Amino acid sequence: MGQFEIIEFYLELVRHAQERGICCAITSGMACVAYQVAEATKDCDLLCEPDHAADFLALLADSPIDGAPCRYRGNISPPLDARWHSGGWTSHFEWPGTEAFLDVFGVAPRARSAWQEEMRPPYAHPHVVADMKRTAREKDWPFVTDLGVLLLEQGDARGWLHLYDAALVEKLSSGLEIPEEVISVRPALRLVLRDRERFRAAIAAERIFWEHASEGRVKRYEKHLRPYLSAVRKAEAGKTLALLEQHEIRIACAETHLPVRPLGANEFSEMIVAARKSTLAFIHPSLEEYLPDINANYRILIPGLS
Repeated sequence: MGQFEIIEFYLELVRHAQERGICCAITSGMACVAYQVAEATKDCDLLCEPDHAADFLALLADSPIDGAPCRYRGNISPPLDARWHSGGWTSHFEWPGTEAFLDVFGVAPRARSAWQEEMRPPYAHPHVVADMKRTAREKDWPFVTDLGVLLLEQGDARGWLHLYDAALVEKLSSGLEIPEEVISVRPALRLVLRDRERFRAAIAAERIFWEHASEGRVKRYEKHLRPYLSAVRKAEAGKTLALLEQHEIRIACAETHLPVRPLGANEFSEMIVAARKSTLAFIHPSLEEYLPDINANYRILIPGLS
């Protein structure tokens, strides 16, 4: 099965999910292709309402590719279960012998708004996709900017929040007004017409901060995976299991070894302090005031976060 056939399979999978009443949306690479800011991908990242996780798992169990059944990928994948998906975990799937790989999220990492409230079926909204792309990976950042431009072209002022090409921001701001409510969220934009050299330094500092925060979040989750991985490996050793059999094992292992919500308010506070400290090692101290308040990007993941 080639690239285009795999993409069609993913689209058909989402169509069948929606027919079953499952709330889901394609995000990340495939969404970027659909929004014409990327060229191609064979992988699929999917957002699925946590309360619909069991139904989506049943659909995956009934969705082979060329006779290859869906399976959890490797020993490290957490279970596709409402409890862990509400806590920010991601499940990973494959169809052995094919090039199809699927990652399923319950909560969109770093999204300021609930992805379920604003979709462009079968895709997540560009604003949500751009928030998710604020990772520590160099390759993701051009997509953030391109999605920001797309939003501005569509009359959505939130696009200003996603522009990380300083020269482009300067060019666009000469013809478009940046709303005050956007500047209040992203203080660095206040500098764009006032002090361009300082603006360029501030926008670079923002990105460094986001990257360290993303790394901190991933590390919080990864540190809990080792005992879970060992338990899954031991339980599945020497067995050829169907997806639902794998799932039962992973639920049992997760209930013993995997915290449902590894990032609470206290852990988040520690993560932000560490990210800010790491960022200040690379920037001039005077730029600290322009680092964004990213609490809003984690309030969906961490209920009660101020």
